[in-house]
Parts: sequence; C-alpha cells; structure tokens
Amino acid sequence: MMPFPRLPRVAVRLVACAAMAGSACSAPESGGGRPTSVRRITVQAQRELTEGSAAVITRAQPGIVFTINDSGHDAELFAVDTTGRSRGMWHVVNAENADWEAAAAGPCGNLPMPNRADSAVVSDGQGCLTIADVGDNDARRRTVVLYRVREPLALAAGDTGTIVAHAVRFRYEDAPHDVEAMVVGPRGDTFLITKRRLAGANGARPALVFEVPAAAWEGDGIAVARLVDSLPIVPGTSSGRTITDASLSPDGRYVAIRTYNEVYIFSADTATGRPRSDLPVAQCNIWSIERDYGEGITWIGTQGEVLLTQEGRDAPFHAVACPLPHR
Repeated sequence: MMPFPRLPRVAVRLVACAAMAGSACSAPESGGGRPTSVRRITVQAQRELTEGSAAVITRAQPGIVFTINDSGHDAELFAVDTTGRSRGMWHVVNAENADWEAAAAGPCGNLPMPNRADSAVVSDGQGCLTIADVGDNDARRRTVVLYRVREPLALAAGDTGTIVAHAVRFRYEDAPHDVEAMVVGPRGDTFLITKRRLAGANGARPALVFEVPAAAWEGDGIAVARLVDSLPIVPGTSSGRTITDASLSPDGRYVAIRTYNEVYIFSADTATGRPRSDLPVAQCNIWSIERDYGEGITWIGTQGEVLLTQEGRDAPFHAVACPLPHR
C-alpha cells in the first residue's frame, strides 16, 4: 500500500491553525522586524546528527556549537564549529534519549569530577552542559529528566568520545507539559518554558516558566518544578508561534527565546538567569530565513547576534542580528 505523503511542517502548522476554533491565528509573517544581518553557514556534521534540536555555545569554547538529536536516537552529544565543520561526537553514559529537546550551559555545582570514562573536559573543570529530556507532545509523561555532563573539549572531525551524565528526575507541580526551551542560570537553577498552546477559560494562555532549583541536584527522589512566571508569548496565536528553544546570553543580561518564526529577546534577572516578563521585549522575524524545521538558538556574542539551527542532516545554520530590548 502506498504510504501517505508527509506534509511539510509549515503545511501542518497552517492546518493546525485553521483547526483552532476561536483562536487568534495570524499569518506566519507576524512578529517583529527583520534581522539587521543574516549569515548562512553550510554545515558538514557527523552523519549521526539528523535533528539539531538544541544549540549551545559556551564561554570556554566560543567557536564550538554543541547540539543533540531528539527522540528516536541514541544518547549522543555533537559539536560543530561556527564555520560548519564537525568537531566530534560523544556517547553519553548513564543516559537515555526518550525525547531530548533542549540543552544549556551552566555551572557544575557539586557534580563529581570526571572519572576514567569521561573524555577530556574544559581546563577549568567548572563548565557543564545540561541536556533536557523533556519533550512530551501529548503532555502525558508524569516525570521527565535533566542530564548534566562536564563540558568536553572539542575533537577533530570524525572523532568520538565518552562522557558520563548525572541525572535529576522531576515533575511539574501542576500537570505534564511539552517543553523544548530551557536556560540554566549562574546559580545552577534551571528554567523551562512551555512549548505549545495552553487552553484556559479565556482562550489561549501565555507560555509558562517553571524552575528546577539548583538544590535538586543534591537531593534524592523526584524533584518538583515550580511555576514561577508566564511570558508575553502566547503559543498558537500565530501558525508558527510554538516555542522551540531558549538561550541565556554570555553576560547573563538577556534571554533569547525562539519560535518557528520569531526570536524574542528578554532582559534577564542577572542573579538567577530567569527571563523578566516585567520589562520591554524585543522581537525579530525569522520567517523568511527558516520556514520549516527551526529548532535551536544560541548566542554568538552579547550584541544581539544569535545562531539558529534547524532539523535535517547537514541543515545550515543561520547567524542573525536581532535588536536588544530597551531597559
């Protein structure tokens, strides 16, 4: 029997938008001005990288982009440099990839020092990457997982290594949520931002922000992610307004949050790394740059330039300059 053809992602979005009775769906092009500059970066990554569901550039290795595959793949971390060349792959021990959707840089806290199973890590030993196994399309997972690894040193193209993960299992305080956006603040607190349309008595609701405190890494049992804020982004009010990633700027002053079609830049609480909903927000339209499978975002610098990733083997990166909010 002939298989049904797969609709392009943008077509799926438009159908879904039309099906939202009473919602305020608008054209995909809505959402801020165009970036002031755009650079397309051709990518030649490890053949195993097919999704690019997150993006992380750290202060220790500013030219290296760490990324991951999402559900249906092995527990692996990849690196590509900002010229698009592969910089290795690591097998992540003590981890499973149920639905990896986000990654972020942050402090290691009391994470044990590397053991013999670890690849070489950054020289100061203080930088860690957190990988979030939090994808939940149907909002049914009662618990989800954060994995933390020490940041490995970039390798040569085609090389592989091994890193050991430490895990925190947690639940949301109210109900399961589908999440693809996460930042880790300077104190080690993790903030997770809901992805999809949330229904309420008065229609669609703003995206929610949950916090897993740094202390969760020191405790036993299942941690609880507490609701700490909501943001002036309402998923579902535009056909591409679905939150797929977030990134805290290297200086800790801003949080960039992306949807399929937009980049929002919030001022951050510099003590915690949480995006501030009480201050003006800058918005940037990326519809014409990444129309389909847009997934990851990370900062290239502190002046508003961010790197965008998308799904697909060897899918290109785009470096775009978006305005920063006025404080």
